[in-house]
Amino acid sequence: MSKRQEIQIGIIGVGMIGLEHIRGFRVIPRCKVAAIADSNESQLAKAAAEYAIPQTFTNYKDLLALEEIDGVVICVPSFAHEEIALAALAAGKHVLCEKPMTTSAASAYRMVKRARRAGRILASCSGRYRFSPTVRKAREIITEGELGNVYHVTLSGISRRNRPGLDYHPTATWCLDKSKAGGGAMLDWGIYDLNILFGLFDNLAVERIDGFCFRGIDEPPQDLVFDVEEHGGAFLRCKGGLTVLWERAWAAHMNSSTRVRIFGSRAGLAFDPLAWTQDIFFQIYEDRSGKPVTIAPATDFERWNVNLNIVQDFVEAIQKNRPPATPGEEEYKFLKIIEALYRSHYKSTAVSV
Repeated sequence: MSKRQEIQIGIIGVGMIGLEHIRGFRVIPRCKVAAIADSNESQLAKAAAEYAIPQTFTNYKDLLALEEIDGVVICVPSFAHEEIALAALAAGKHVLCEKPMTTSAASAYRMVKRARRAGRILASCSGRYRFSPTVRKAREIITEGELGNVYHVTLSGISRRNRPGLDYHPTATWCLDKSKAGGGAMLDWGIYDLNILFGLFDNLAVERIDGFCFRGIDEPPQDLVFDVEEHGGAFLRCKGGLTVLWERAWAAHMNSSTRVRIFGSRAGLAFDPLAWTQDIFFQIYEDRSGKPVTIAPATDFERWNVNLNIVQDFVEAIQKNRPPATPGEEEYKFLKIIEALYRSHYKSTAVSV
């Protein structure tokens, strides 16, 4: 921590999500965004003026050279994360990466090794939905044994049209190019799904996976490289017998919906883990007096901010010298699962993780 006993943060990349992080850090006590970097000079100047940030750089390496910076948040396209993260860790900075932390398990492993050697925190924003009130309530119910023996989980996230670079965020066409993005829907949003799943259960280990991927919804523009999946899914077999049916789509001819369903021997549970953007859905299914009943607990969950919670966790991890919500080691594990899904699709058979 800096001599002023205040956490000093640098933001690398001040586009849409970078600005969200700036706003988040501004409300955290004893913390401030001291510097920002972006190769887009007009975007950089606008962010600095709007949020009164004293130091700006067009080269991120100049930001990393500032001795007073304790931690950085990397908000550039994911194919550039590793290079910047390795440089930041070598400069002695704690690192929070936007999701996915990087584009391959091998890349994640290199980042984890550097963080361990540097004795610094490496965290990913893919853990932001672990702070969802529905996810935390579901974990509490599972941990307390209310569902009995949990034997099966389904995770389903379907968007009718939500492809980056096509349906929104028109400048993010790199998301459609596997050589840059590493994958499509199963990496972009699937990394959230795995974080939610592993946030619900302790010591979860996926042993085998049978997956599929599909691309071909509508006719994409001919001038774009588009070789990542729009829709994918997998059947996961976990250590101890738990099975998971997982599906995620950027685009599909179906209504948009997100549900997690947890099946137990005594009761079941269904909820929407993304409830911050819509009406909260949270229901328990059980037998009472020999009759099936459905219970919808009070949904006056505490208000939460999907982007604020993850930066609060990062700052607290620095202050208390503890692991963050999603450390690099976990992200490495998730990327191995996603890569196994891709291997399974290419081989048309189940594979070991």
